[in-house]
Amino acid sequence: MDLSTQSSLLAAIVSLALAVSMLLRTQRARTFSLFALVCLSFAAWYLARFLFSITGAPFWLRVSFATAAMVPSAVLEFLLAFLGIGRARRERNFAFVAGLTGWAVATTPLVLAPAARAGAGLLLAASLAVALALLQRRMRQVSSRVERQRLAYLFYGGGGTLLVSLLDFLPSVGIPFPSLGPLATIFYLFFFSHTLQVYRLLDLNEFLGRIAALSALALILAAIFVGLVVWARDDTALFLFNTLVASVVVLSLVDPLRTTVESWVSSVLFRERAELLRTLSALKVRLAGIIDPLHVARVCLDTFHESRRITHGSIYLLADSRPGFSLIDSRGPTPVPFLDAGAARGLLAIARSGQKAVLRENVERRIDEIRQLLGARGQATELAEDDPFRVKLVEESKLLSEIRSALNAMKAGICIPLIGADRVIGFLNLWDERVPEAFASDEIALMLEVGEQIATVVENSKLYERMRERDRLAALGEMAAGLAHEIRNPLGAIKGAAQYLAPAQVGDDDGEILQVIIDEVDRLNAVVTQFLDYARPVKPNVVPVDVNEVVDRTVKLLQVDLDESIAIELQLDPAGPMAMSDPEQLKQVLVNLVQNAVQAMPAGGRITLSTGSSHDDPAGFHLSGRSTDFVEIRVKDTGPGLPEEHREHIFVPFFTTKKGGTGLGLAISQRIIRSHGGTISAQSRPGEGAEFLIRLPAAEKKSEAVQPPEGQAASA
Repeated sequence: MDLSTQSSLLAAIVSLALAVSMLLRTQRARTFSLFALVCLSFAAWYLARFLFSITGAPFWLRVSFATAAMVPSAVLEFLLAFLGIGRARRERNFAFVAGLTGWAVATTPLVLAPAARAGAGLLLAASLAVALALLQRRMRQVSSRVERQRLAYLFYGGGGTLLVSLLDFLPSVGIPFPSLGPLATIFYLFFFSHTLQVYRLLDLNEFLGRIAALSALALILAAIFVGLVVWARDDTALFLFNTLVASVVVLSLVDPLRTTVESWVSSVLFRERAELLRTLSALKVRLAGIIDPLHVARVCLDTFHESRRITHGSIYLLADSRPGFSLIDSRGPTPVPFLDAGAARGLLAIARSGQKAVLRENVERRIDEIRQLLGARGQATELAEDDPFRVKLVEESKLLSEIRSALNAMKAGICIPLIGADRVIGFLNLWDERVPEAFASDEIALMLEVGEQIATVVENSKLYERMRERDRLAALGEMAAGLAHEIRNPLGAIKGAAQYLAPAQVGDDDGEILQVIIDEVDRLNAVVTQFLDYARPVKPNVVPVDVNEVVDRTVKLLQVDLDESIAIELQLDPAGPMAMSDPEQLKQVLVNLVQNAVQAMPAGGRITLSTGSSHDDPAGFHLSGRSTDFVEIRVKDTGPGLPEEHREHIFVPFFTTKKGGTGLGLAISQRIIRSHGGTISAQSRPGEGAEFLIRLPAAEKKSEAVQPPEGQAASA
């Protein structure tokens, strides 16, 4: 069996396998079915050629010409569907004439005449060339550089395959030439099938690179095997021994050789990609010794920026003060400084679905596909608004629009969610706006590993900060106890002496000075008390609490000392939300917030306290899809609001803008709320007042409580 016969059998088997793989796809498009038809026609043609080669029977020669006559029409119909061309009358007529000529030669005595076979073969080849011309025409028409290069691959590959296949006829006219047409055809069909399933051009480049690497590896290993075996073919025993030795050598060299060849091919054909892969591998090693998230962000973004492969880069991390993600660091044009939870909802949903990265190009392409599907399907069947197919597409379109808006806000071409503790804790964003497809699959894979390391560093830093906070508070508690003893004793003596002098009975000036001493002693004692409260561990007695009742009691307590210029308005949820909280500690937080609001409105104003419920997780969606019910308490005033530069520091201990303030009230309030498993955040616009939002875990509703087993009565 010669090379031509073997290659025909191989081409028939591979073409049939490709056809079956396409037909087995669920919900396949029309292009996949037509491509399967093309593969089947090639499989039938090559199988008939193989059978004619081994039998020499004229019957199989006729079958080979008859099956070859079907190929041009199958190829043309597939390309028309693939390119979206509706009308091509001249091309269809030409393919029909070529196919009819092939059938005429196959079913008449002309099949035995070499000239007739050559003429029919050239006509069939010309019809295939006409079909390929459609690729060239569309390649010149498209505006997208990526799509144009993708079609260029297919056009030049098809032209090369057709030329190599024509060279197979040289031996029939007395010119020796190896039969490479079947091998070229199966390589082209395999590449085209990959093109149908993978849209990204860089993935096709990677696919071609792997083919080149495997081909080079196969040639090297084959040369080694042949070199060790062929010289001993005349000695059976030595031949068998050398075959065994050659097999061991090949098995030992295959892994290191494959790595070397792939690295060499990548460095020669894809130099920029190889350089970025080396850079990312070095970055992974460097990140292993860093624990500070800010340092990690700076190192990562500097590395990407210095590689000259990005124009935009940013890292967002989960914010502590309010639901959403804050910009930590960026390179290139500055993105939005804060992405709230609503704007990030689409990205969070993608992360929950298990997708590890979001590519802008995929989002844009899918939006266009849905727009076309809605238009085409609606015109064809006049879908109703409640049609399940239309509803599903509309929902997907809304989600993709949210994702696109978030990517635009963060200036991201690829967004990698940072996952830690079963939730999204941030985003790594990269973009090269100079090219539509900036990163190949292997580059994205390494970027995902870098994202995992960033998430690990963030989680470890939080654990480290909690340990430092615990140790700091322990030391602070010991120091506070000593300070309380050392400060309060002299303060008590000073205040007692001042009161003994009776400020009311001495002169006006002396009495005023004594009263200042007493007031300042009381203030200093209050500072010591707050310092002790902050240093003391918070141990709440968490029980189901009616939030409306706690708010109402707190307001009644405060109204006694409020000035008439201050009005308090209650907007309580009539459903009476129940939260898991310590009522006394919650009252302490509310008192602190209301007193701050009063101090922010010296000329008077209105304070609004409202309650309600929410069903989202302020820390981001959990990957398991788990969500938490929260009870909300809002304290809003009509004062001047919080300055932008102070908003991020209001919960920092000892930070204060009030004369004589300690800067511990809000820090203590935050510790209390966090110990309840909730959050407290501030929202403000200059001139529109400030609003503090407290969110506490909701208590289990009575309807959701565990019921006693059937047949058992609850005991009284």
